Amino acid sequence: MAEWIRALWGALLFKTEAFARLRNRRDAFLQGLLVILVVSLLAGLPALVTDTVKGLRPATPADEMADARAGFDRFLQQMEPLMEGLPADQREMILEIMQQSFQMGTQIATQIVSLPTILPRPVGHVLEAVGSWASRPFGGATFPLAAATVGTWLGYGIWVMLAARLLGGRGGLTAFFGTTALFAVPHVLDILGRVPYVGGVLGFIAFAWGVGVYVKATAVSHELSIERAILAVLLPVLIALVIVVLVALVAFGLIGIALSGQ
Repeated sequence: MAEWIRALWGALLFKTEAFARLRNRRDAFLQGLLVILVVSLLAGLPALVTDTVKGLRPATPADEMADARAGFDRFLQQMEPLMEGLPADQREMILEIMQQSFQMGTQIATQIVSLPTILPRPVGHVLEAVGSWASRPFGGATFPLAAATVGTWLGYGIWVMLAARLLGGRGGLTAFFGTTALFAVPHVLDILGRVPYVGGVLGFIAFAWGVGVYVKATAVSHELSIERAILAVLLPVLIALVIVVLVALVAFGLIGIALSGQ
């Protein structure tokens, strides 16, 4: 464990030997996935603490229904601008139907909450919080730790890998993905993401730091210079932007032709 932590710390400091050790491991890809998983769990600790405290705090069904009512009222306020174009009678009918549906839902929820449980409710809430925290890396985590972002990391990495090969790189898939997974390590700073003002600044620092780690990992895994690694990382983005611009120009041209023909 101590060696693993030293390796991660070396990666944060952009030490070539730290990336090289991971590159040379036969299980580099699995080690990279483990890094993302651990960082995601660490970043989710504040949410775990908050949910656990809420679970231990005694709450009556009336309190829970009051919270639900407050949330429903906020939802109605958000819906009002969307219904401004509707006639008054239709708007009132829709609001009445939504109110009736909410009241029916609260009645059902109250009956469910009053049912006896196997475990004491605080224990159940704590276990629910732990389950939510443990599932965070596979679903609701924020960038760059969500499952969807891991998929983007893999898909985008293929294009970076091809660009690196075109620029003279010699790295393999296992070494490349294992080392580039270290981009997640700076996001340990996301633990403080809920701190006002400071959280946003740290989030930006973590993102920029992660990009730097990704470039360094590309350079080491493919034995490229930093300049060529930066180009390999940027090429897929530049190509995508060019394609988007070309598609937009073609679309505007077709629209212009259609309008001029009318």
